[in-house]
Amino acid sequence: MVTEDDVFAVLGNGTRRRLLTLLLSFGELCVCELFYAVDLPQTTVSRHLAVAREAHLVEARRQGTWIYYRLHRDLPPWVLSVVAALKSAPGHLTFGADEQRLTAMPNRPVHGCDSLGQSCCE
Repeated sequence: MVTEDDVFAVLGNGTRRRLLTLLLSFGELCVCELFYAVDLPQTTVSRHLAVAREAHLVEARRQGTWIYYRLHRDLPPWVLSVVAALKSAPGHLTFGADEQRLTAMPNRPVHGCDSLGQSCCE
């Protein structure tokens, strides 16, 4: 069960807020898409995703060598509302820039990183 302390501990970090808003906007994303969108090293993004996963805000699945993240399917509506409200917060321009970067990502996977023999994560 997600508690208020869990949610606000995760949301207390700007990078994690950015990652959660991307997952809210785009659904499931490969870690390669996430680190490209926020323009940070893969290790940094993975560490922040691990914190969110431990707090039960995101869930992950492995497909081949890649890991895909999404908001946890059992999140209460109030948590989704809080994450959605971030898009109108004072720092909302950062979220928009992340979404634009992701949308413009070259060789962005359509059905996962391994589709058509492409690998976006290398």
